[in-house]
Amino acid sequence: MPEKMTDDQRRAFLTEGTRTAVFATVRPDGRPHAVPVWFALDGDDVLVNLGADTVKGKALKENPCVSVVADDPRPPYSFVSVEGVAEIVSDPDEVRRGSALIAERYLGEAGQETIDGWLAYATSPGKVLVRVRPKHLVAIAKVGG
Repeated sequence: MPEKMTDDQRRAFLTEGTRTAVFATVRPDGRPHAVPVWFALDGDDVLVNLGADTVKGKALKENPCVSVVADDPRPPYSFVSVEGVAEIVSDPDEVRRGSALIAERYLGEAGQETIDGWLAYATSPGKVLVRVRPKHLVAIAKVGG
């Protein structure tokens, strides 16, 4: 039987391992754009690093409403959906701080040299941090019973 996750369960699910999320925006012409991304949590905010001039970055300049969905494809299946408003952060210190959280999550086992290399990329010109502030959350465990 599906179960609604508690806030603590939702946070634990979103920070567990190296699962990715699908980040969905709306293009200026109204078409959806959804891609897998690395992410980290900062409190309840979802952090994503991206290029300001990518499809995602351009879409966010026009419409900051986004959806971020992470799931566990293994039985009994679970997911968290975060709908919110994205804030584009370009302050270099904040981009580095948020990107470091992402790097530690996905590259922590690879060692500091790998983390440093990715951080150099993630903080290069044109890169920004996106902070998604949740407005609506759905977090369901045991979807398959």
